[in-house]
Parts: sequence; C-alpha cells; structure tokens
Amino acid sequence: MNTHPSGRSRALSRTTASTLALTLVGTALVAAAAGSASADDASLLSTSDTTWRYLDNNTNPAGADPDQQVWAATGFDDSAWKSGTGAFGAKRGQPTGIGANFPINTLLTQYIEGTTTSAPTFFFRTDIDLTAADLEGVPAFAGEIVYDDAAIVYVNGEEVARLGDDDRRITQNVQYHGNSRTDPVTSSFIVDADLLAPGENTVSVALYQDAPTSSDIYLDVRSLVPTQGEVRDVALMVGADETQANLAWFATLPASGEVQWAPEDAMIGDTFPADAATASSTTGPAADGANYHHATMTGLEENTRYVYRVGDGINGWSEPTTFDSGTFSDEFSFLFFGDPQIGAGGNVANDVAGWTNTVDVMTERHPDASFLLSAGDQVEHAGSAQQYTGFLSPRQMREVRFAVTDGNHDTASALYDQHYFTPNLSTQQRRNYWYGFNDMLVVTLDSNDTNAAQIAGHSAFLRDVVTEHGDDYSWVVVTFHHSIYSQAFHSRDADVIRLRNGLSPVFSELGVDAVFAGHDHIYTRSHLMEGTTPVVPGETPAIGDVLTPDEDQVLYITGNSASGSKYYGFDGQKPWTALWEQERTPSYSNVEVTPESFTITTYETSTARVMDEVTLQADAGPELVDVSATGRCVAGTAYVAVRATNGEDVPLDVTLATPFGTREISALAPGKAAFQQFTTRAAAVDTGTVEVRATLPDGGATQALDVPFEAITC
Repeated sequence: MNTHPSGRSRALSRTTASTLALTLVGTALVAAAAGSASADDASLLSTSDTTWRYLDNNTNPAGADPDQQVWAATGFDDSAWKSGTGAFGAKRGQPTGIGANFPINTLLTQYIEGTTTSAPTFFFRTDIDLTAADLEGVPAFAGEIVYDDAAIVYVNGEEVARLGDDDRRITQNVQYHGNSRTDPVTSSFIVDADLLAPGENTVSVALYQDAPTSSDIYLDVRSLVPTQGEVRDVALMVGADETQANLAWFATLPASGEVQWAPEDAMIGDTFPADAATASSTTGPAADGANYHHATMTGLEENTRYVYRVGDGINGWSEPTTFDSGTFSDEFSFLFFGDPQIGAGGNVANDVAGWTNTVDVMTERHPDASFLLSAGDQVEHAGSAQQYTGFLSPRQMREVRFAVTDGNHDTASALYDQHYFTPNLSTQQRRNYWYGFNDMLVVTLDSNDTNAAQIAGHSAFLRDVVTEHGDDYSWVVVTFHHSIYSQAFHSRDADVIRLRNGLSPVFSELGVDAVFAGHDHIYTRSHLMEGTTPVVPGETPAIGDVLTPDEDQVLYITGNSASGSKYYGFDGQKPWTALWEQERTPSYSNVEVTPESFTITTYETSTARVMDEVTLQADAGPELVDVSATGRCVAGTAYVAVRATNGEDVPLDVTLATPFGTREISALAPGKAAFQQFTTRAAAVDTGTVEVRATLPDGGATQALDVPFEAITC
C-alpha cells in the first residue's frame, strides 16, 4: 500500500513520452464503460464497451503530410475508417487460433489485398469525454494493453508509450517492427493528466507487425483508470559483497526515490525509524515508459534482521519489508534454480503458481540460505510487464537477496537492466558482472553474446576478475544461461558449441571450480572437465559422489525448470554427462559451502526427493613433505619411528607431533630427510597417528596431515 500527503495536487508536469511511467501490472485493471466517466470509480476505456475506429487497408493515414502523427490528433477525420470493439486481431487471416487467453472480437484484415503478406501497420482511434471534475486531483491515468508485435500509444497526438521498440527503430507510420513471439504481450501505460483536458480527448494506437510473414496480429486496450502513483516490482538483489544489498523498483510517476533501512528491532509498531539509514536511487525512464529506480543498502552486519522500504513523497512508499543478512562466515549456503520462464507454459497464472510454490518450498526447507541464484530466462517475453511482475511476485524476491542471469528470453529488452540492479557491471561486456559472497567469488556472463569477439571479451572480463580477486576466496563460480554441457538438444546448437570451445579452456586455465547454467530444462551433472575433455572415472557416477578435482578440472551443473513451465527431453548420451534426470517436475539445488567442500544437492520440489548430490572436495594443498611412521621394538621397548623428507626445492620448517613427544625441524634442506624415534616407555603401543605440519618460508604454503602407524607389541 502507498501513502500520500493529504490533498496533494497533481505532481506531474507536461513531459515527453519517454518520461511517462509505464506501470507493470500482472492482472487486468478495472474495466468499465467508456465515455464521460467519473475518474473516481470507472475506467475510461474497456475491452467490450469502447468503440474504436480502425484502419486495416495497408495505407498511411497521414498521406503525404510531413507530420506523420497528424492521424493521432483530436479532430482528425477518421469518418471513413471501420469501427468495432476489442479485442482486435487475426491468426493467419482467421478470427481464432491465437488461443483461449486471447479471444478476437473484431477480425482485422491481416493480409495485403491479393497476397498472403501481412500488412505492416494497423491504426486505431477512440474518443473519451472528460469534465474538469474527472481530472481534479488526479496526476495520471494507468492503462492496460495487450499487443502483438509492437505498439505506440498516443493521447491527443502526443506519444505516451512505445512498446516492443526499445531502441526506437520505428520511424514511420507504415513499417515492419517488433519481436516475434508465440503470444501477445500484456503491458501497461501511463497518461500524464496534463495531456488531457475537459472535453473530447483522443486515444490512438499504431500496431505493428514484425515481418511480412507474421502469422498473427492482436490488440486489446483493456482499461484506463486514475492512479495516484505507486511503487511496484521491488527486487532485493545481491550487492558487491555480503555487506551490501542492491534494490530495484518501478514507480508510476516520475520522481526521485530512495531506500531507507534499519535493524528490525528499531521499528516502533508500524512506524519506520526516524534515524534509518538512507540511500538515494538512480532513476530514469524505462524501456516501456516506466520510471525505474536502483539503490544500494550498505554497511549490513551479519546475523541481523533488517527492515527496509523504497519510494518517495510522490509515489508513496512500499510496505516495510524485512530480510535477514545471514552469516558472513566461510560456511554458508545458497539456492540455485533453472529457468522460471514465466509465460512459457502458455498460462502466466499457472507458471507463477508453479514458480511461487518452488520458492516457498525451497526457502522453507533451507531457511538459512544466504541468497537465490537464477540460471536465466526469468520470463518468456523480454518486453512483458505481466511476466516480470509474475517472476517478482513471490514475497521472497523482496525478503531474500537474489542474483539473475541474462537468458535468451530476457535479452531483447532493456527491461532486464531496469528491473534488476547487478553489482560490478562490466563497462565492456553487456550484462557481465561479478560479486563476492563470504568465501565465494561469482562471475556472471551474458551468454547471448557468442561471436568470436564477444567470447574473447567474456574471457578477458573473467581473467581480470579472477586475477584481481580470485585469491581472496576459496571457491570460484561462474554462471551463465546457455549450458555448454547439458543432456538436451541445445548442446548441439552452433552458439552453444562456440561457447563450449571458447570458454571451457579459460575456465580450466583460471581454476574455476563450478559452472551453473540453464537453457536446456533438464537436470545434468557433468564429469569433471579439463577444458573440453571429460575426466571419466573408473566407477559409475552416483548420488553422493565426492570429487577432488585437479586445479584445471571444472564441474558443470545444468538446472531444470523451477516453475514447470517448460521441459526438454533426453537427446542421447553425451560424452561429458555424469548424471542426468528428467521427471518433468520442478526442481532446485541447495549448495553448501565450506573452505574444504562445495556440496550441491538437487531436490525434486514436490517430494523433497534427492535427485543428485555431489561434493567438490578441496585439494589438501601442496605435497611439501613425504612422511612415513612405523612401530619399532628396541630392547623390549616400543618406539614410533618417523621419517619426513622435503620434496620441495627450498627449505621447509617441519613439526612432528606424537602422543609421546614433539620435534620441530627448522630449515630442512631440499631432498633431505629428518628422522626421529619417539619412545613410548612401554612394551606395546596401540594404533595411532603422527600430526605433521610443513611450512614454506616467509609465510608460504602450509601442509598439515595425519600419518598413521600400526600397533606393535615387543
């Protein structure tokens, strides 16, 4: 809920269309009769009750007029146009076929006369009558629109929203443009009330096809209702390290914004602490016309429960939300999941329900998880407001930090960059970023960029980050969307093969421990990989494997669907696959990290069945010294004889500790052995161990090991 100063007057000034907010909503706004409706209780536009004039004969309504938008202005003569009510559309020239979620009330003439070529653009106009009372105290009106493939919305001849055209490639009334997709996209638009006036006002829409071969066309303007400003789509994300948290949110009306945060115990009832820490947001117009905000909470302390809110005095504030900072130690856990891809199942509500269930289940089972890690394809359609809202709708997306990856279904819109705020973003490679969390370094690459120069750029970014920061962490992890070692068919794609051949050797070179990816919607665990070569074990891989990789050996994990929206099948055994499973049910992985081990346990969401578990065991360290220990009898007394040999080319400091005494050897020369017999002062000794510690000089590497000796009776 949002709060506003009592009696606040309209806050928006007359602005260009690029600064008008486009609200992201997941469900239809209230629909009511069009016409001179009260702005307090009715929609000015609705699907079934608003009559539109429309032009679908492949002509330019501006004719030769140099002002291409003259057709959108109030008073333009559209008397020769057809008229009808929404929704408008066609599927291969017919009024059915797009699907039950997108019914067509008025059939458009999809094809240019005498051809099977889709017309480039369709034009729509309707009028709404307003009184001064309708506009009094209303800063803006929010509209909901469903379109395929791109659309521009005008009010009284001025552009208020450009949908499916982030880079503004639409420059003419009649042209092809848009993103080809399977379903129409649901989005919203904001009309600054200063663009409206008492009397007749005209709302116009230009609807674009993406190509002459487009199979469908669709438009449904569902509603236009007053709004007082709102904060939406709040996302709590990882920061540069565990002491930070990034935030992203959308606001209906243009304004500056900030985040406020404090320990939860500083709250007094429902009153937010007056002395809360604050950070201003960076803000700007989003790709679809909304205003996005990014801000960072800093100075977080471990094991502390914080409360925060985001917003401003114009749009109001989000409800106070709490989150736990978790442990800042070198033992922690995080949750990994594959493609939620809201909308891929053909029913957004069903996909959201499946996604929400997985988030609920995994955070309930693993309440101490520090953050959530996505393999990408958070949504099906990059420009869909409804799908972004669906992905961000679980409360955990505001209560547990999360990290995203740019998938092939996310990449086509700047909405990705605006809905998410990623730390340490590359200035050279689009959407590459990195962060440290406790004892783990994570580097995220944008695997949509796959030509030779882009792969070289990924490699350079990775080298720079790992070279500069890798020694500060026990584990180095890479994430990107396009799995290069999966069990499904995308592993044969040309772009995936380029990534595999270009990046795998770099991962091995830099000592990357694990790579998490998605895209193929089938759980797959690889063998350890040396570059592109699988290290096939002598035993059959199984649940519970413990692996001790060499420095150049990397483990690859491919996630299945986290929502159940889409699954891919087995594509024949791959030489790199250790274990795979496809039960067509959502799944996720819990990853437990310690300095000595990195354990990935993958669960079926619905049953908690363990689908796989694999542990990477850290190398015990360099073999600095070779040690043997045996029991001996000397004159009826048992001794433990220990020999330590320096295997390095520099001196070592060696400590030998037994239950019967300790000896320290300083500067043991290369290749030399130190020998020591420890008397037990008894005729027998039980099985035991010698604790050995060898250290390189000047603070170098240290080896610690326990060397057993057998029992002996003299």
